Amino acid sequence: MMLVQTTGDDNGVVDTATALLHLAFIVGFAFLLIGGIVAVIVLWYVRGRDPATGMIAEYIAEPPDDLPPGAAGALLDERADHHHVVATLLGLARHGAVQIHEIAAKSKVTPAPVDYELEIVNPDDAESRLERDLLTFLFDGATDAGENVRLRDVKGRFDAHEKEIKTDLYEELVDRGYFERSPEDMRRRWMWAPIAGLLVSLIAGLAVVVLTDALVLLPTAAAVTVWIVMLRMSDAMPRKTRHGAESAARWRAFRTYLQSIDTYEDLKEARDLFDRYLSYAVGFGIEKKWIASFAAVGAAPPGWLDGPTLADAGGLSMGDAMFDSIQAARMIGHFGGGGEGSNLDLPNIDVSDFGIPDLGGVNLQGMADTMGSGLESGSEGLSGLLDVAGGIFDSIDFDF
Repeated sequence: MMLVQTTGDDNGVVDTATALLHLAFIVGFAFLLIGGIVAVIVLWYVRGRDPATGMIAEYIAEPPDDLPPGAAGALLDERADHHHVVATLLGLARHGAVQIHEIAAKSKVTPAPVDYELEIVNPDDAESRLERDLLTFLFDGATDAGENVRLRDVKGRFDAHEKEIKTDLYEELVDRGYFERSPEDMRRRWMWAPIAGLLVSLIAGLAVVVLTDALVLLPTAAAVTVWIVMLRMSDAMPRKTRHGAESAARWRAFRTYLQSIDTYEDLKEARDLFDRYLSYAVGFGIEKKWIASFAAVGAAPPGWLDGPTLADAGGLSMGDAMFDSIQAARMIGHFGGGGEGSNLDLPNIDVSDFGIPDLGGVNLQGMADTMGSGLESGSEGLSGLLDVAGGIFDSIDFDF
């Protein structure tokens, strides 16, 4: 039943009351919309903004501390993602904890699919809990030197431990004092209020419109908009400690150095930087530019991959090294999203439609396009590498 009805001789009075009611709804809409959005911004400024830091150099030419590459990326992104785990694995390989071996087919007449093997070389090089746990999950708890695992056996282990890997990334940051609590917990905490407010606003608005006027939906719409803005703002609410903000500023300066490496270094004289900082480039999501820069100067491939096909080819081209990095990335799994068919024009390799998945920050298709022209040696090993990786890990779904 309407609170205001038009009857007989009271039309003038009733019309005035209706107009005032409508005006109140319009004013309420403007007040809630503008005031609510301003309040959300102020809330972020007071509770979500990182503490101010002092002056930091424009760029830093080496990692500012011993934070694992994946955790360094998560520190800047304030969330755990697939490429952070990829970077952690590459860091383990770079430091000598893990070696990757190509397993050639036994028969050249009826060749079996090429496989790849991870071997623990020096488990003591896994210094952080994040790295130790990753090694444990990969090798199913057997982390002594000499232990090995085929890539085809990794899928189920990662399916079983995806939550622990994500938690380890966050705990690495909390343990070092960069955050008071997990950024994921902070986001979840700030999500509950807008979700509850959104539901209450919708229910209240629909209930009141039955008793009054349809214009009551205006302030309801404003409230819903504000709650949605606050819900989106929850992503930005994880707040670093002062120590964390200062460390992030230094890591950001190091990322600037990697992004513009050709500006700060003569790459022909600094080719060894490719392998040294590849894991950080992956962790920061800038691996495509990093690989392209060093491909242009003929940098050597990573030393953590070996095998008979590579030896027969007389060494890897830079394009092959790039795809070895892709292999290590896909080793970690597919963090959501389906595979996408691709047609790569690779010399002497029939790999059409083998399916490069969408890995978000790690742009496999873009990396393949960048390096495809350099794939002139080791093509057999590369083809098998892509086939094995694509067949095993396209279906892994890390719901981060």
